[in-house]
Amino acid sequence: MHRPVSAWTFAAAIVLAGSIFVTAQEPRPQPQPPAGGRGGAPGTLQQPRVNAGASDKPGVDPVAAGEGKKIWATECINCHGANARGGDGGPNLVRSLVVLRDRFGNSLGPFLKKGHKMQTGRSSTALTDDQVLMLAHFLRDKVNDTLRGSSDFEVKNILTGDPKAGEAYFNGEGKCASCHSPSADLKGIGAKYEPVDIQQRFLFPRNAGAGGGRGGRGRASGPAPSPATAITVTVTPPNGQPVSGVLLALDDFNVSLRDASGYYRTFARTRDLKVTTNDPLAAHRTLLDSISDKNIHDVVAYLETLK
Repeated sequence: MHRPVSAWTFAAAIVLAGSIFVTAQEPRPQPQPPAGGRGGAPGTLQQPRVNAGASDKPGVDPVAAGEGKKIWATECINCHGANARGGDGGPNLVRSLVVLRDRFGNSLGPFLKKGHKMQTGRSSTALTDDQVLMLAHFLRDKVNDTLRGSSDFEVKNILTGDPKAGEAYFNGEGKCASCHSPSADLKGIGAKYEPVDIQQRFLFPRNAGAGGGRGGRGRASGPAPSPATAITVTVTPPNGQPVSGVLLALDDFNVSLRDASGYYRTFARTRDLKVTTNDPLAAHRTLLDSISDKNIHDVVAYLETLK
């Protein structure tokens, strides 16, 4: 026979069950990151959280990144450049999978421990764990600098050239004076535009002008190009009259243009179709292959004086 359950026993069972339920609903305490953080002494630099995943973005300790920059200048800068974007002797590390996948040295460290010759001649195996961690913070900072909002994208003072040298290049080696004149089309350019805009218009005049050019899927994009800068094309069919107009698109299969009447014309490129283009800014494009950084800064400095 079953014993009868007293009211007190039943009430105690309900209280116990409720206590177990409430306890099960309380959140478990999460593991805390190790002590240290910004400005900590060696050995207490920011480490990965215990529950960090591969997709988590690691933070950057500015103090550690600053120390890593010193190590970088001593051991790495000659090959990989000041911003870790590569140089004559080493690849771009901002795009390196080792760096992009790194979380506080967890992939950078093993790579360096394999032995990598540094610019002082030492092996990277000589780096301590703290030094590797500092380098990891520095490299993560350089990766972050590629993102929008970075101070690296703020326009700096570009008036660092020599106006006299720029004038000499303009009239001599650069052959700019063969098409432009400081007393005609360039008159007052220094008063009209900021130095950064002068540089843009000097190097990439089509992008800085009224717009236009080649659009996606053979269509024109943006406003109509200026007649002075538009690329024109003449298409001559094998048994027809030549058709000329502003070039809209040109590839291995088709050529598209807008003629003087405003009509959009497209021709399939065949072996017998003759296509002749004329780019009034071809000299600017060719110049990009030979002009040096010094020439650029000198010419901008000179053009800025044309008030």
